[in-house]
Amino acid sequence: MAGPKLEVFKFGVYIFTPVMFMVYFGAPEFYDKHVRNSKFWPAPEAVNTRTGIDKKELLYEVERLKQERLARRAAREGVPEDKNV
Repeated sequence: MAGPKLEVFKFGVYIFTPVMFMVYFGAPEFYDKHVRNSKFWPAPEAVNTRTGIDKKELLYEVERLKQERLARRAAREGVPEDKNV
């Protein structure tokens, strides 16, 4: 086997590697350089914030999405959209 010197070296690596990561990534300089200037929230005009308020709008939207999904499935499988006819 390698001996106690290798074990001491491995122990040092195991202990000091996470500590050095915390020191480097937790430093205020790293935060100022990489984090502070990044845009965390998207622009308000890029976000769809309107939600259906009343129950009729929600039910209409659910039905519309269901019809779109069924149309995509029918197109994918090659089945006609209207099976009732």
